[in-house]
Amino acid sequence: MTHLPALDGDAVRAARLAATGLRGPHLPDAPAVVDALLAVQGQELQPALWGLSRRVAPSSRPGRAALNSALADGELLRTHLLRPTWHLVRPRDARWLLELTAPRVEKLMASTERSWALGDLGPGTDAVAAAVADGPRTRAEIKAELVARGVLDPDAPGLAFTQMLMHAELQRLVISGPPPAGQELRHQSYATFDDRVPAGYGPLGERFDAEAAVLELWRRYLPGRAFATANDLRQWSDVTLRDLKPALAALVDGGEVVQVPGAGDLEGLTLVATPDAADARSDADRQPDRGHGSGPEVDLLQAYDELLVSYRETRGVVLDPALSPPDRAGAYVHPVAVDGVVAGRWRWPSGPGQGVDVQWLRDPARAERTALDAAVAGLDAYLAG
Repeated sequence: MTHLPALDGDAVRAARLAATGLRGPHLPDAPAVVDALLAVQGQELQPALWGLSRRVAPSSRPGRAALNSALADGELLRTHLLRPTWHLVRPRDARWLLELTAPRVEKLMASTERSWALGDLGPGTDAVAAAVADGPRTRAEIKAELVARGVLDPDAPGLAFTQMLMHAELQRLVISGPPPAGQELRHQSYATFDDRVPAGYGPLGERFDAEAAVLELWRRYLPGRAFATANDLRQWSDVTLRDLKPALAALVDGGEVVQVPGAGDLEGLTLVATPDAADARSDADRQPDRGHGSGPEVDLLQAYDELLVSYRETRGVVLDPALSPPDRAGAYVHPVAVDGVVAGRWRWPSGPGQGVDVQWLRDPARAERTALDAAVAGLDAYLAG
């Protein structure tokens, strides 16, 4: 094991801001951002697309229309994988990630279905696939067809239909499709999986191999996350430690991954990273302190930004546990981060120029309010674009 200096929460936070694309060199477009992060949680779709835009170089930063077009055109896809929630993913990564993680997700879904006494949803899953066989369909259109075929009771709880759709996604029968002609993605649509996803298993080649898939998971997760633990990746991917640890050991032995001890609030933990991330951190530690002449940086993060959800065991290096949630939760689900530390919550605006309603969790400094104004102006430009 290479002996590297221990890192505390501040150092890890700075590295993660750069690795997740919020600081430092930005990427050329949103698909490249998703490539770099492998998958991006996207259940709040429009805020998730906004989060991608902030990681694109300012000179080519896309607006809302361009991001929705990337999803409609299939450059980005949205489906349930990793955990039982929506993720944005590139087409070439959809098949192998689903093959790796779908069995675990379906086990979790089975528990929900038993508690709701939903019965056998298999016929509904096949009917979902049949409904999109002749072209993409919206959720409403698919539901109407399932009712007409008699596989969905019109009085069944909404969860029954949702679970049918999710099973069809996990079984690689359907995936996100383009919106109806002349409409934006106001309504989730579905298309035949093989029409939107290329054959084969992307970086794994023509055949799926579970051990190779776990190695690829580590290789793709770490560069976009900087320093993390095996438990962080376990939570993010829902792949078990029993599978993750042997793959990590192989990568460490091969020199593809380095181990770094934690310090301060991370003491006792072993962080892992790519050698490039460790070298970059060491270079930063050797640089003289130049202060913060440019002032604080404020990020209007989406509720499930990868800076937050990519980690579990070490998530506290981003969040300040001393801060309590605001009194009014409701729609204030999106975090305001000041230099990577959550300092407030904000509500997604109804449209461009509508302003952003923020609930600070502490009294902000004047410079922080100024930085927030700049972030809000960026959001307005995105929504109008």
